Amino acid sequence: MEPSRDGALVDLVDRILAKGVILHADLIISVSGVPLIGANLKAAIAGITTMVDYGMMEAWDEKMRKSVLADSWEEAPLSENEKIIFKTFGSHYYHDSSLPSVWRPGYLYVTNKRLFLFRKKPAEILFETTLDRIKGLSIDKKEYLKEKGETLLLSLENGQSNSEFVLLHTEEMGALIRTLEGKKGNLLSHESYVSI
Repeated sequence: MEPSRDGALVDLVDRILAKGVILHADLIISVSGVPLIGANLKAAIAGITTMVDYGMMEAWDEKMRKSVLADSWEEAPLSENEKIIFKTFGSHYYHDSSLPSVWRPGYLYVTNKRLFLFRKKPAEILFETTLDRIKGLSIDKKEYLKEKGETLLLSLENGQSNSEFVLLHTEEMGALIRTLEGKKGNLLSHESYVSI
């Protein structure tokens, strides 16, 4: 007998993480018809990104983001003759077919050779592309984590006739775009794209 993956359970867990579930329960414990203990229970179950989008766990999220910024002195790995032109805190929208999509935070770097997102702890490059692969930029203005913000869409050459797209977010979007356009020329399309 071979193990099989129950698709319904996987779909249920994926839906709970992406959309969330709110449970309400009233519990009364009685002895001989006399109510002794009452409990009113409310629970919200969802992925962290969904919780933060709905205004829950914001203090925890802010604390974790600050700890990522302050925890380590480790700098991003640079190659020989590579110089940092711009650095800011940002995030990259990561999607994988086996896991729910998530914004992964770190430091966005623009150097004389590449654009990348580096997480200090544990040290890892979460996203990376050379500057010559960037074909275009587009901005989407939308609500991001309960605040109005902008998401940047990078159009990247992938060596074939079609393009690869990457989503980035930072509070310093204008400075990031000016830096990229300073290295690559006018890339910005003023048209908004379809949101995730």
